[in-house]
Amino acid sequence: MIRVFLLIFTLLLSAPVALPPQKIDMDEVKAQENFRWGVRAFHNGYYNDAVLSLEKALSYKPEKVQPRLWLGNALYKAGFEEAALNEWKYIIASDKSNSLLKDHVQAISFRRGIGRELKGQEKFVVAQVLDATREDYYPLRRPTSVRIRRDGTVYVVAFGSNEIVVLDVNNQVLRTIRGGFKAFDRPYDCLEVQDQETGDFFLFITEYGRNQVTKATLQGERIMSFGGIGSGEGKLLGPQYLAADGKGYLYVTDWGNTRVNKYDLDGNFILSFGGKGKGRVSLSGPTGIAVQDDRVYVADRIEKKIEVFDTSGNFLSSFGEDFLTAPEGMTFENPGLLLVADGNRILEFRLNKEMWNVRSDLYSYSTRITNISMSPNGEMYAVDFDLNKIFILSKMSTLYTGLNVHQERINSLNFPEIIIQISVEDRMGEPIVGLTDENFTITEGFREVGEPSLIRSNIDPVPLEIAILVEESPLMNRYSSELGKLVERIDAGLTGEGAWQLVSAGLKPSIKANFGASRLEGIRGATDPTETEGWRFDLGARMAVSGLVPRHSRQAIIFLTQGHLPEEAFEEYSLTEIARYMKNNFIGFYVINLGTEPLSEELEYICAETGGKSYRFYSPGGIKRVLSDIKSRISPLYTLRYLSASQSDFGEKYIDVQTQVTLKRWSGRDESGYFAPLSY
Repeated sequence: MIRVFLLIFTLLLSAPVALPPQKIDMDEVKAQENFRWGVRAFHNGYYNDAVLSLEKALSYKPEKVQPRLWLGNALYKAGFEEAALNEWKYIIASDKSNSLLKDHVQAISFRRGIGRELKGQEKFVVAQVLDATREDYYPLRRPTSVRIRRDGTVYVVAFGSNEIVVLDVNNQVLRTIRGGFKAFDRPYDCLEVQDQETGDFFLFITEYGRNQVTKATLQGERIMSFGGIGSGEGKLLGPQYLAADGKGYLYVTDWGNTRVNKYDLDGNFILSFGGKGKGRVSLSGPTGIAVQDDRVYVADRIEKKIEVFDTSGNFLSSFGEDFLTAPEGMTFENPGLLLVADGNRILEFRLNKEMWNVRSDLYSYSTRITNISMSPNGEMYAVDFDLNKIFILSKMSTLYTGLNVHQERINSLNFPEIIIQISVEDRMGEPIVGLTDENFTITEGFREVGEPSLIRSNIDPVPLEIAILVEESPLMNRYSSELGKLVERIDAGLTGEGAWQLVSAGLKPSIKANFGASRLEGIRGATDPTETEGWRFDLGARMAVSGLVPRHSRQAIIFLTQGHLPEEAFEEYSLTEIARYMKNNFIGFYVINLGTEPLSEELEYICAETGGKSYRFYSPGGIKRVLSDIKSRISPLYTLRYLSASQSDFGEKYIDVQTQVTLKRWSGRDESGYFAPLSY
């Protein structure tokens, strides 16, 4: 009887128990669903759609932080900076933010406000010293010159060890150039010059020991040499520094003959100036040289001054005799600011104010600075001939600040393969160039990911994608022929190197020819006669940007206009919102003015804000120059690939991603995330 009772009791215990039904929070489900679509729209470049989905997610769950954070991201990319800052500041005020968001808001506010005023010249201080006498560094000897390329790599000319040492942005030695079988004999300076006719780049090297200039490939393979020992026309006695004028001419300071020689890029002698002679203004010890605006600036180390000539060798003026002690290498930081290596000081001379300042005093570090060069990352490199050292100097304001790193977009279409686009800038919003794999660390959920690799740097050549924006007003009918020619030339200039789209800025803007359209379609779209008086620049500009954003190449807008904007130009979207929409998506704005009057201030403002330019229709170089300027504009974007080890829950799970970027003493990081594609 007891056994039967125990059996019945056991069966009752093991029987399933009916539980009360669980209540599903449908608001949570809807909020999460809209959040997922908002994130996916953002990563696809559809920011307006992202804003709608994220706002809808917040309507279900207003207290959620993540959707609000992403809403700020989407508003920012859509050009609505003030609205984005409001969303982020709301999170900060609720004590639900982290330090990354606070730093991001602070950086944007700084650039929008006082940062603009502080962007001028500042004192430089030593941030790092590369000492070639140490056993742990490359043993170059007697560095005389330093030159930095637009990709951040550095040429250091070593007079004593007969070589040119090439460094990357991390100051690691990439390679050495020694002149091949016929080694260099006391190289003094080098200069990378582009041939404007062919577009090819060459490296010119002064060989002090052979009294010649060598023309080489960028890999250092000799092509030819010219000059040779002597005092006759084109001959050299101890050539030192080099400069180029961008018009196909090379200038060489000739120490022994106390003059400057001018050659073309094939080594043909053109003229010399500054040498001793009747009625001439003579140089006693020409060293550094720089060319700007058809003026040649020559440092005279013996006379302790700077002599100025025109490109034909005519003396114009001199300055610095009451301030300089031993001037040598020179470079222009910008068109109005000349930097001079002067003993153990680095000086600046402001051309418009004719005023000297000490940019950096290296009295306690150095004995003889022979040359200086500015890095695109805002650093200054200086070489000390006597101490075998390379000094890396930074502005005091940036010495302890970090990098601004942002994970822009994440492509998870081929999950677990992930393609991530990352922007890296300094605190002023200037791009950091030349980074390599070793500068990036990527994690998911703070766990290392598989095989991260850099697949596109911000200085790699990439196809161009152009939105041709055409003013659609009756005034433009008189330029029908010119519009047709411009579209034809843009199409021809992009053949094999990019694509274009034609957008009309009319009363109701429209796409007249989409990417992949024929040249004829573009010409017809640009030259269609316009009947209506009203036209909307703001709507046309936003349509042009929206067409570019989802794409992935180097992007720009070329606006064809008669130069003036109507009163209703910014009726729906403000001037700032238009400029920020372009700038925050790294799209340059370029204007070709077909009219006779100066371009409107609003258009010049957008050009300046986005790093673009304006041109007259008949300006030298034409469309070729415009496309060249677009190609040379540097973006802050890097693209990396890695393999995710995260579980996606069939595309329902939000996967968080962290990126850390480190460069020398600087670092920066960002966090965002993505959803894998839905799968069942």
